[in-house]
Amino acid sequence: MKLSQIKYFIAVAEELHFGRAAQRLHRSQPPISRQIRLLEDELDVELFKRNTQSVALTHAGNVFLKEVRPALIAIQNAADAAKRAAVGQIGTLSIGMTASIMFGILPSILTEFRRRYPEIVVNLRLATKAEQLAAVKECRLSVGLVRSLSQDADLCHEALLNEPLEVAMGPTNPLAAKAQIQLAELVNEDFILYRGHSPTSLADTIISACHTAGFSPRIIQETDDMQSAAALATLGIGITLVASSLTQLGLPGLVCRPILQNGTPLTIPLYAVYMRSEMSIELTAFLSLVRTMCQTLDKHV
Repeated sequence: MKLSQIKYFIAVAEELHFGRAAQRLHRSQPPISRQIRLLEDELDVELFKRNTQSVALTHAGNVFLKEVRPALIAIQNAADAAKRAAVGQIGTLSIGMTASIMFGILPSILTEFRRRYPEIVVNLRLATKAEQLAAVKECRLSVGLVRSLSQDADLCHEALLNEPLEVAMGPTNPLAAKAQIQLAELVNEDFILYRGHSPTSLADTIISACHTAGFSPRIIQETDDMQSAAALATLGIGITLVASSLTQLGLPGLVCRPILQNGTPLTIPLYAVYMRSEMSIELTAFLSLVRTMCQTLDKHV
């Protein structure tokens, strides 16, 4: 049974006239008549009563029409869905992220992505860097968004933007009175750092920057994530460095000030991590949008 035969049958059934059905289908009449005969032979039923004056559906024809109409619509919908999927208009995208990234550019990216691709289902997963890397390699995540590089050669790391860092502290810290702070001014401060569960982390970047500024940070506390470090800083335990977007967290008592190194804002990167061998149309569309939006943001940093 051919799809064209189904289309011919429905046209004739609705027109009850082979000539009008042929005009409607932009076909000549003989091929349509022949295909209807072949369909009847295959089904081994008579679908139409024909004579020189009229065409009418048989009881079997009426039943077949009732059943085949929704089937044809379903096939046409499936074909349309396949075409949209082929150009990335529908599908599923799984995105991993650390909690601190939720307060940055990600909400704007997701809003714009959903506007452009409303039929792509976006699944978000809050996870540590180590969990994201494992999930990307196991194809449980399409892409991960992390703050530092890994040493895994199987993963593709793409730098998206550099976000300014700020010193996070409690309101009683004397540095809170300053509009901005040079990194070297933190020489006598107690540091709260966050390493997560990864061999390399943002803590290594901060320690390296302190060494460049001429001192080794006095680390008194370590946490698993940036927001926990910020929460401890509000208690006056010490200071920490956080992405500027984390100031949107709104922690009571949290004071944040821009941090400079040799007069230049100290920044941290944001990377997209994915398997190049697992690139999908959905992921390609997402990365394209992320690059564009991050480049625009980077110009204003």
